[in-house]
Amino acid sequence: MLFPHTESGQIELRPAGAKDAARVYEILFRLGHGGLPLLDRYADSFGQGLSACFLVHRKDTGEVAGFSTLSEPSVAGHVTAEVHLGGQPDEIRRDAAVLTVNFAFAMWRIKKVYFHAIDPSPAGIGFAGPDAAVVEAEAVLPRHTYFHGRTWDVHVFAVYRERWDDHGVDLVKNIV
Repeated sequence: MLFPHTESGQIELRPAGAKDAARVYEILFRLGHGGLPLLDRYADSFGQGLSACFLVHRKDTGEVAGFSTLSEPSVAGHVTAEVHLGGQPDEIRRDAAVLTVNFAFAMWRIKKVYFHAIDPSPAGIGFAGPDAAVVEAEAVLPRHTYFHGRTWDVHVFAVYRERWDDHGVDLVKNIV
């Protein structure tokens, strides 16, 4: 039985709501996400299509390091996760990704958690070294997104429940 941990030794995932829309917008803006609507429009639609949204707080400094989200589960049993952390150490990125994925599997009877990233390595989504064993590269969408004046490939990664049950539980135990 999985437990929906929201805290590791280094970070805490705190639920984010409409009152946090401006802070999340600022994080996306700072990270260079193009195509953001005006803040008022973003705030009005904040949280739509999401089943969970968290601010990622660092325990050592108390700062908001970023945020993570989980989409609403699809009828096929999938959710899409996003973890937005800029300039954070690898262990902060790992903890945020591990806790977000674990939360999804603990809360819903889903088959897999998707990540979309421009980095072709699982390390870019927080799963580096041996931790990458829980992640499967599923597809590459060539020149799929545009920002910073150019097009970028989007890499689609998936974490399957079976693999999480076999290996992810140990990842969680190692960080909580």
